[in-house]
Amino acid sequence: MKKIFLITKLKTSNIGNEALSHEIIRMFKDVAKDDVIHVNGRPFGLDGYLPKRLLTVADPIQEFEKWTDQIVKKIKAEPVVPFLANDGKVTLYQGSAVHKKDKWKSKLRPVKRFINSLRIYSNEYKKRASILKGADWLIYSGAGEVTDGYHNDFNDAHVLLRQLIELRVAQKLGLKTAAVNQSIFVNIPLSQKILGHVYRNMEKIVIRGIASRDILLQCGVPDHLIEMAPDSAINTAFENAGHQAKNKNLVGLNFSNHVKIDDAGIQKILDHLHSIGKKVVYCTNESIGDAHIIERLKSKFNIPLLSGHSNYKEYAQRLAEMDFVISARVHTNMLSMVSHTKVIPIEGNDFRLEELLKGFGYPLMPVKSQEDGWVDRLIQNIEAVRNNQYDFESFFKNQFPEQIKASRKNAAWINSF
Repeated sequence: MKKIFLITKLKTSNIGNEALSHEIIRMFKDVAKDDVIHVNGRPFGLDGYLPKRLLTVADPIQEFEKWTDQIVKKIKAEPVVPFLANDGKVTLYQGSAVHKKDKWKSKLRPVKRFINSLRIYSNEYKKRASILKGADWLIYSGAGEVTDGYHNDFNDAHVLLRQLIELRVAQKLGLKTAAVNQSIFVNIPLSQKILGHVYRNMEKIVIRGIASRDILLQCGVPDHLIEMAPDSAINTAFENAGHQAKNKNLVGLNFSNHVKIDDAGIQKILDHLHSIGKKVVYCTNESIGDAHIIERLKSKFNIPLLSGHSNYKEYAQRLAEMDFVISARVHTNMLSMVSHTKVIPIEGNDFRLEELLKGFGYPLMPVKSQEDGWVDRLIQNIEAVRNNQYDFESFFKNQFPEQIKASRKNAAWINSF
């Protein structure tokens, strides 16, 4: 019987993360039925290990190893606690009150990090550390994307560094480690060096596609550790999935904050959709992150926000009502496909969406919103979909069910150890 410490995001404003976490927890509990699974979120209390501290030393890996040795020594002195299974409850929060609270927390974060930099780890981490040292496995699912930020500044890599520290600590405590259910979007050389140092010491890595594999190989991770599988959110199931009546006049539209578009471009897309008789609603799996876009579309273009859903399954049901969805957000696209709704994808400023869609065998690749002329290419794709130039029926009937099965590889490997 294995004792598994499973990390995924347990508190989120993102419906896509809610889907990913619910489904990866369910997947492991279905596969590892005889094992004890304790689910926890991201590690808090290690935030004193600031990225800038590694930028001021001659050998960052040596300093990283020194940090993790200190943490291991302290954890070994912690009292032993029973390793118990838990439900792994995922909480979705949406609303301005929580958003305002988080904004205040973010302002206080630098002070908290400074205080914690004076300790090996804070009291906030103590209970987690005691549970962790009783495990046999640490499995890191995260929230689907492993990134060092979008600004090519290692100082932004707080979340990545904190998680890599914990993974390395687990390895030194004698746990087996694995990373599953993620895309790798790590570009900064120091981030790649540390990630490679930790990931090459894992027993298993399951990623979403070839682009992530290439980055891992570049980081020095052995190819034999790596397997590919779709994101766990593809397992989302709800009543009448794939059989819900479509409103041929209703279209879902989504721009994330990584999409490069001005008001003239938005107006051009809306004019085209209205000219072909479509009613447009803004749909998003991240309403807090897209708050300014929601307000912009409502005030300037009178485009309403999709309502009537409070969780990821209800969101998928609403997407199922639409003729098609135009979206830059990974999980809006994924939950649209779960509901057998055609997707016209837009890539923001990375490769995650294209990587996923290529893995699915989806017939239409995203337009890249950082390239000139992409709005015109998007409109061409809208017309191609309207004129049935792609065989979506075959995709949803044949390829997509196979991808649902393939996503279970995120957890199925555990029984081979």
